[in-house]
Amino acid sequence: MIRQVIDDMASCGIIPTAPGVIQFDLPEMTRFHVAGDKKGTLNGFWRGFSDGLPAGVFGSWKTGAQHNWCAKSVDRMTETELAEVKRAVEAIRAQRAEEMAQAQGEVAKAATERYNVLPDASPDQGYCLKKRIQPLNAKQQNTFLVLAIKDWSGAIHSLQTITPSGKKTMLKGGAKRGHHILIKSNPAGRLLICEGFSTGCSLASMYPDDEIVAAVDAYNMQPVARAARERFPDREIVMAADNDPVGIKCANRAARQINGLLLIPPVIGQDWNDWLNAQEVSQ
Repeated sequence: MIRQVIDDMASCGIIPTAPGVIQFDLPEMTRFHVAGDKKGTLNGFWRGFSDGLPAGVFGSWKTGAQHNWCAKSVDRMTETELAEVKRAVEAIRAQRAEEMAQAQGEVAKAATERYNVLPDASPDQGYCLKKRIQPLNAKQQNTFLVLAIKDWSGAIHSLQTITPSGKKTMLKGGAKRGHHILIKSNPAGRLLICEGFSTGCSLASMYPDDEIVAAVDAYNMQPVARAARERFPDREIVMAADNDPVGIKCANRAARQINGLLLIPPVIGQDWNDWLNAQEVSQ
């Protein structure tokens, strides 16, 4: 059965570098290193039971992937067996959700304490000079920009840091999905949702009467848009996409789902920071 589990993990792109850690009936969730992940990380998880009809759950904390495993295919199960497997899987999923919530809560507390004592970012920080932006709502630690990842209540869940050269990192274990970086607040204006911080700062200068938030990346635009629509049922929301295939696809999906608008730079390959800077140079 362990061989079956490991083979199923491999088919989902989750390969334990130490397969021996995959066991049944352990008292806690097993965390393991996944081949291809950063050395020292334990992003993989597994827990399984061998009593009754053997079943379990595995996945990756890094990607959010989660898969059920069972020793018997669903179409061959009796109703009793199916009910037993569902109960076992739900218990494992609930345990993982509880562990994740606790871990993310600890990260959120540390992020809030760190962010609140930092000074406001300087316009002379290297990344700001490179992108020709004002560091709206940003803090600075040494030479790094520090940006708060928030929900709509204003609570901080994680941080993003940006080096002078533009390298971006997120706090390990922090919650990002559905949360955003607040660039500029104006509850009376439209809400513009973009991908990254520099794009958001450029949009703030282009549309001074609007509220601007950044979703951190294209794949988080749809969750951020859903959270925004839930918070603001009647507000005009604009998805400010980057003009690339992924950016347009993600923003378009988000706009359709929340009945929002789409705003795309006219030049292929540009985001709104690129476009604004190009206009200023041409003038």
